[in-house]
Amino acid sequence: MDSSASITLDDSHWPLLVARFVGVPSLQQQDEYFHQLRTYLRRKEKFVGILDTREVRMMTAEHRRNLALFAREQDAQIRAQVLGCAAIITSPVMQLTASIVLHLIPMPFPYFTTTSMSEAVRWTAKCMEGPRFGPPPDTHRGEEHPRAS
Repeated sequence: MDSSASITLDDSHWPLLVARFVGVPSLQQQDEYFHQLRTYLRRKEKFVGILDTREVRMMTAEHRRNLALFAREQDAQIRAQVLGCAAIITSPVMQLTASIVLHLIPMPFPYFTTTSMSEAVRWTAKCMEGPRFGPPPDTHRGEEHPRAS
């Protein structure tokens, strides 16, 4: 087991959620990552994501199966809330893996792959400019505000 392996989520620029993958995270770390993602999905707020895989090594077949299961289980929430996702992939092996995974599990939202964080940030910023992104519901009165023109 890789003691430096990790998956971290950074929501400090919400509604941008950045997931960073390092090494070969354990299945337990992947499960914790999915648990955290479910927490974000329960907010019922629209958001965009960046998957930073610059420091990750190959995903195992079990990791890929778990990802497919998570995507199927959370499909409705993902479709309703995720406006787009950019993946930073620098490894040719990971690029091939991502290509295969995306062929088998098409993303239900716009998806962009790049080799740089700056391109990923620019692309996700454009996703947030779209008509589907509006102000969050007013939690005090429980109603949504119309988007200003």
